[in-house]
Order: sequence, then C-alpha cells, then structure tokens
Amino acid sequence: MPEEPLQAFIAAMSELRRQVGSPSYRELRRLNPERLAPSTVQSLLEGDRKRPPSWLLVDAYVRACLAFGRENGLGLADDEEACVRGWLDRHRSVSATMSRTGEQEDLPRILGGGSPPVRGHFSGRTSLLADLDAAMVAQTDWPVCLVGPGGHGKTQLASEYIHRHSSRYMAVWWVRAEQPSLIRTDLASLGRRLDEGIGEAEIVSRTLKMLREDSRWSPWLLIFDNAGHPESVGSFLPRSGPGHVLITSREPAWEEVAVPIEVGVFEREDSVELLTRRVPGMSVEEAGQVAGELEDMPLGLVQAITYIKGSGLAPGAYLARLHEQPGRMLDKHPPVDYGRGLASAWDLGFETLRQTCPEGLHLLRCCAFLRPESISRGLLRQGSLPLPGESAAVFQDPVLADNAIRALTRYGFVRLASRGTIQVHRLLQSTVKERMTVQEQERVRHDVHRLLAGSDCGDPENRANFPRYAELAGHAEASSLADSADEGVLGFVARLITYFRAINDGESAERYSGVAPEPGTHPAVPGDTAPPPSPAPSSARRALMAREMESDDWARLVYQVTTGDCTPIVGADISWEKAARIRAMSWEWASRLGYPFADAWNFESILDYAVTLPDQAAMAEEILTGLRATWEQREEEDPHAFLAKVPATSYLTTSYHDQLTQSLARAGREPVMKVLPWRPELSTAEPVIAPTPERPLVCHLAGSYDQPGSLVLSQTDRMRCLRVEYDRGSADIVGALVTNPFLMIGYNPRSSAFDLLMSLLSGVSTPRRNIVMVLYDPGPGGMEEAARNYHLARIARLNMRAAVFWGDARDFIQELSRRLESTA
Repeated sequence: MPEEPLQAFIAAMSELRRQVGSPSYRELRRLNPERLAPSTVQSLLEGDRKRPPSWLLVDAYVRACLAFGRENGLGLADDEEACVRGWLDRHRSVSATMSRTGEQEDLPRILGGGSPPVRGHFSGRTSLLADLDAAMVAQTDWPVCLVGPGGHGKTQLASEYIHRHSSRYMAVWWVRAEQPSLIRTDLASLGRRLDEGIGEAEIVSRTLKMLREDSRWSPWLLIFDNAGHPESVGSFLPRSGPGHVLITSREPAWEEVAVPIEVGVFEREDSVELLTRRVPGMSVEEAGQVAGELEDMPLGLVQAITYIKGSGLAPGAYLARLHEQPGRMLDKHPPVDYGRGLASAWDLGFETLRQTCPEGLHLLRCCAFLRPESISRGLLRQGSLPLPGESAAVFQDPVLADNAIRALTRYGFVRLASRGTIQVHRLLQSTVKERMTVQEQERVRHDVHRLLAGSDCGDPENRANFPRYAELAGHAEASSLADSADEGVLGFVARLITYFRAINDGESAERYSGVAPEPGTHPAVPGDTAPPPSPAPSSARRALMAREMESDDWARLVYQVTTGDCTPIVGADISWEKAARIRAMSWEWASRLGYPFADAWNFESILDYAVTLPDQAAMAEEILTGLRATWEQREEEDPHAFLAKVPATSYLTTSYHDQLTQSLARAGREPVMKVLPWRPELSTAEPVIAPTPERPLVCHLAGSYDQPGSLVLSQTDRMRCLRVEYDRGSADIVGALVTNPFLMIGYNPRSSAFDLLMSLLSGVSTPRRNIVMVLYDPGPGGMEEAARNYHLARIARLNMRAAVFWGDARDFIQELSRRLESTA
C-alpha cells in the first residue's frame, strides 16, 4: 500500500513532540493519564503501522504536547482548538486516502446492531449537528446524550450523525436501550462479531472488555437508543477505551452523568422547508399552518407528510381531520423512518409517568380539560370545594404538585410560560382524553369543575376581579362546565353569570342560566358570598363600551402587562419629545410647500399633500428622511424600552421606524418583523411563525422604512390598505389582530394613522375586547371635554369596548409603572 501519507502523518506527530521540547513518554502521560500510557505513545510514534491511529489517541497526544510546550514557554498556537481542528483535518485526510486505496487491514468494518433506523429525509438541525459533532470529538469518559421529549427526533439525529461520520470508526453498533434484556442481546451480538469464538458465559462483560482493550477495533461507536434511567444502563457502558458512546433518552437524569445536548422542536423555517420540499404543491402559508398546528414537532411533521401524500388530501382537509380526530390521525400511518406515530411516542411517556410519577399523569389528565394556552399554578390548588381520592393528594400538597409539574415539564408534556402559568399542546390534550375511558373522563372532568368552582375570585361585579373571572370562564368553556350536574358548583355558576352580565355578554349568561339556581334559591357554598345574578340595565351597555380609565381598568391592565395577555399597538406619537420635533418639521414643510390647510402641525397631512405635487417622489422622500433621522436619535426615557419588557407574543405598530424592534432586541428578545401585505407585491412567501415572548412578532400595519414599497403615505394608500382581506393574510399577523386585548399607546385621535388603525381593527374586533387606549391631542390648546366625549362616542360606534387614558405616553407609563410597583 502507499505508505507515504501515513508515514508523513506519523513523522509530523514526532516533529510536534520535538518542537515543544521533546517531552518523555511519562511526561505526556502525566498530562493525560487516562489516554496516554507510555506504551500507547510508543505505539503511536514507532513501529510498522498498517493504518492510522484512532483520532481519540491523536487528539490526546496533540493536546498533551501543546500543554507541555506552554509549561516550558514553547507555546506553538494562540488558539489551541484551532490547532487541534487542523490535526483533525489531517487525520481525516489520511483516513480518507487509505480508505480509497482499499488496502487497510483485513479486518472488516462493523456496522449494525439491534434495529438501527432507516435513514429518511433528514432536514434542518444544522446547529444541533454541529454541537453534537463537537461534543463527540471532545468526548472523554463521559458519554454524550441527546435529551428531549418523545417525537423530537433524537433517534433520527443519532442516525444522521452515523451517516455523516461512520468513516471515523472501525465499529458502529446500535443498541436498543429501552430494557436491560435488549441491551444484553445487542451487546452479545456485537461480541460475536468481534470474536467468533467468544463464550456465552459473561459474554456482555467480555464484549465490553474487548472494546476497552483490543485496539484492533478502535475507534468504535456505540449508540444506546431510547435509554431509560442511568441506573438501568450504566453497567453496560464501556468506561474508558478508544471509542465513543452516544445515548438518546427522554430521561433528564442523564444531564447529571453525561454531556447533555437538548433536542427541541424544529425552527419554523425548517418545518416549512421540510413540508414544502416533501409535499408537492404545498404553499408556504399552508406549510406554516400545518407546522403551527403540530408545534413544529419533527415526528408530527413527518407523519403529516406521510398522511397527506398517501391520502391525497389537501393540507386544509388534513388540518380539519386533525382537529376532529387528533388521536387517530396521530396514530395512523407512522413514517417508515420513525417506526411509530406521535401518539404512540406520547404513550411511552404516559407509561413512564404512570410508573415513576402517577401524580404527574393525573395532573396531565386534569390539564386536558382546561384551556391549553394558560393554566395558572394557582388554579392547580384545591380551593373551597373538597376533591376526592388521588385528586385530593396532588392538589392539596403544594410540594407534590410542584414535583408533578416538574416531571411534566421534563418529559415535554407541558411548557412553562410567564407569571407562573403552564401550557399544554391541544393535540396532546386530545390524545390524553382519547386514552381514557368514558368513566375516567367524567371523573376527571368532575374534579376540574370542582377546582374551578372552589377558586377564590371575589365579587363578579367588581372590575378589579374581571381578569380572574375571564381566566376561569375560559377554563369553564374548555371543561364544559355548563353541562355540570354537581350541586356543589352552582354557586360558582351564579357568580359566573353575574360576571357575564357585567361585561354585557348576554349569550354566555343565558347559556349558563340553565345550570344556575333561580334567584332566591341560591345554594350555600363554602366561601360563596356573591348575591344571586341580576340583569344589567340595557341603558348602561353603550356607556360601558368606551369610557375614561377607572381603577378597575388599571387593575386589569396590570394583570395583562405582567402576564403578556395583551397586544401592544404603538403609534408614531409615543415619544413626546420626538413628536414635538416632528411638529416643528411639519410647520417648516407646510411653509415650503404652500400647504393650504389649518392643521400644519400634522405631518401625515403634509406628507399626503406632498405626494400630489409634480415632484412628489422627491418631496416625500425628503420628508421621510427627516422623519427617520429624528426617530433614530436616542433619548434617555424611551417608551419603547418599557414596552419591550412586556412579555407579549405580538406587537403592532403604525410607525415606519424600527425603534420597537431595536428595543426588543436590546431586551434580549429575538423579534421577527413583518409588514401588513396591503399590496399584492407585499404578499411574499414568508414563513408563518408561532410568536412567543422570547421571539415576538412585530407587525408594521402602515409599512416600514426598510421596505419603502410597503409605506402607507397617501389617502389613496390608506383606502387600499383598508381593503386587506384578512383570511388571505399571513396567519401570524391575523393571530396578532384577533388573539389578545389591545394596549394602544402613542396616538392622536385626530391623526390619519388613528383613523387607519380604527378602520382596520373594526373589521376584526368584537364587543368583548377590552382595549386600553392612550390618546392625546398635540394641537394648540389641547382637547376640550366636548372633543373627548366625541372621541369616546366615535370609539363606541365602532363596537369597541375601550378604556381611554388622556395624555401622552410618558405620563401613562409613569402611572402604570407606579401601579406595577405597588402590586409587586
């Protein structure tokens, strides 16, 4: 065989030792006693080698030489890791060259084991693969463990690593690690491949010894797939030796005895790319909807691809069936390269909970009957109504409840959200319920009803208690409380009806009236002091639609900004100082353009007038350049910095600038900016995102400086913008418009931006929305009482329920901050 490449590599290793001062073999062992025995170093550098030494030994040797050089003032590299990577590249080159010649030792490379997965259509995971590669190269005696919930693609990630890097190893063996018996079977099979004459007695221990001591098979790689608790697997791991161990497990305890790499769901961009590539004809928007419904879970996405392609269903029809029968859909047609469906993967987790944390399984069952988006930890405490059996244990003991939540979080069944709330995937809820008998469902539903009814939520007519009642009303709907026959919950139902009537939700009040007792027969319920419900006078309905802010509105707003249960809408007048400078610019431009109207302070009107002039493009561009320069000036008290601390998932703005996005980034968040696609050319194929507090959506309703063609500049542009069809818009933008109550801040009610915003929202808003508006008039003389009443009536005519703070954003934020501090 051509020996020059290998001889040159060994000679370079000897030269490295000479350059750092020719340390003895014992000195090198001192610097890495686990890998570099004197005899090992000698075999690396001397003798008639037939194949390259393992990278593990080369890595240990190079690092020991560099360490010795540093000790003696002969440092060869400022960046040790870069130097080691250079040696790794040389090692790969030598190995690849010898592999191409086909003249390695006559020992066959071993690839196999117990049911290694079929390699499917791998997608994404670039950063995870890089992290895994780095951890495997640097591995010593600690194994590397891919940790994450079922269905997140740990096994496929391990399979992809083998596909990309199997050439590094002489032996690669897949071990099924669910049970000790399977581990023994697969390791025994490996032992027979390593030595046909190995005896059956103590075959597993002999196999592990061969891996540690027989250099003929080094380097090797063992993959322990789907391992349980470390105690059940630890005795089968080959401690030390010239090889690597890679583990996949749902068990978080591996984080304490291995190098953990957490495997989460796909990034939305990866999900959309996978769906559109694998399903011919699927649009980016359709892919975003499917990915959002499955919350980017890799197994769910691959299963959806298999189902859609196999059945010929349109993506919309698939989503409809997924809503109707999620459990069956997630069980049917598991992808070939996974072997099981998402529901089956969840089943394994359910069984683990049943054995290790039964209270966690019971808590998960209860959560299946609650609203999935926001379940407060306070709700998961027994209130004034006693609960039976196992429910009493988990909901009475706070430590037991905390342990249950911790277990559900570790196994990926719930997600911790802000302000002490948890979230559960809707499809998981459906699967949990489908795994229960009818009797079990009714028993758990009854427990949930008593949890809700026993909650202390105060007077339902006191606006300060409205947020708490709103939370409980959502859970009451999810758990079908209106169908309850438990007399113990009737007192709570009566209070709920009073709340519905107080907020003018007559439809809900009527639906629950069939459960509540008649006035005068209100049953005595522990802790229930609320009077029987009485209808709210119809004359008060319009007055409640729009009014000036009261103390109960502040209480509700404090709750919303601390929990993120709101969507801030930010106007161009949010900064009083910058608004003043912009007004001065407006007066200047009005004079230059010969503006013929009285509202020369209104830059929107000046801009609208400018685009009607012969040189409109240049005029408008110059005005916009001045506005942008004004906004880019930093100020000490930036209101955007305050809003960036609100844990909202979405933000809307009618401003052209990016100050909100920058403030969110400075707050450590990762905002995603989009514009409202009011022009056909703006409806580009952007991936639909599932916004979170960590990665919020910032939607520019009137366009952005960064996309000049998106700017809403003239009255004609505003009319075109108002014709946006929301059902054709991006799902994440529509979600921001319809999901949470609004906090509107920085608006002059006489401005065109306010008119545009009100017209847009009137198409998607409902009377049940609770909006807070911060409004002021920068014109001369401010706003008179009659003008304020006019604007309140105007808001009410648009069918919006709003509480209005009259003043600028700075005053509003100061007052809100004071109230937040007083409730902290």
